[in-house]
Amino acid sequence: MSRISAEKAVRDPILNSWRRCQDAGLNPGAVKVRLLDDLDSDSILVRAAQPVLNRLQTVIDGSPAGVFLSDASGVLAMRALGDTSMRRAADAIGVIPGFSYAESDIGTNAVGSTLLERRTYQVSGEEHLWEELQRFSAAGSPVLDPLSGQVAGVVCVASLSEGTNAQMTAMVRRSAYEVEQRLLDLSASRERALFQRFLDSARAGDAAAVAPTSMPADLRLWDRIALEDAAVRLVAQGREEVVEIALSDGRTARVVAELVTGSGDLTGVAVQAWVS
Repeated sequence: MSRISAEKAVRDPILNSWRRCQDAGLNPGAVKVRLLDDLDSDSILVRAAQPVLNRLQTVIDGSPAGVFLSDASGVLAMRALGDTSMRRAADAIGVIPGFSYAESDIGTNAVGSTLLERRTYQVSGEEHLWEELQRFSAAGSPVLDPLSGQVAGVVCVASLSEGTNAQMTAMVRRSAYEVEQRLLDLSASRERALFQRFLDSARAGDAAAVAPTSMPADLRLWDRIALEDAAVRLVAQGREEVVEIALSDGRTARVVAELVTGSGDLTGVAVQAWVS
């Protein structure tokens, strides 16, 4: 990648991305976007972002601009386009829901590079690795899951004009924040529904459900931390499992993760602990 020789003239975030691409062996002349067939068009992220993109559609209408949403892997999930010139440009190279814009696929760009940098990221013109993207200027901002803190996706604003600007950056940051707030609202509703399902199952005598219990008051701080850490790991794994933990006072804690399902796409994990 000959552009690496011009390090001093390149912004650090772009240079970092170019180096990652070079280390991965990406060839600018051989880049090709991948179409994936497992796009979830009704994910909680899409539902959270829909009103935000609807509002942005009215903002960019008639202009050579577009707003895009990707999931946590860089696959485009939604888009809103301003005018026919932007639509033609986007369609021509596959800036379309279902295509992957992960940095590992197409190099430096405002979706995939934002995912790796975990911060607002601007890319303009020849800063893009893939030549087909060099007519665009774009800014991306990560959408953080309000419950886990993990990156859930990216909101990206792109334009056919040269260079990013403060207005574009402010728009993408504000939009990502709005999606995060809607994710929080939807997640809270989802968790309430799951917990109610959990309680209903327990009251009905379902053997797979366990009535909620709290940690014993006499647990030492480090034992409490160990149990909480185990609970976090079990929830992250997303499956049923039983773990036994030896406590500092000689007792044993049994931590049980149970899958909880409700209507529609509601699925979660309830974790309970018993000390004996």
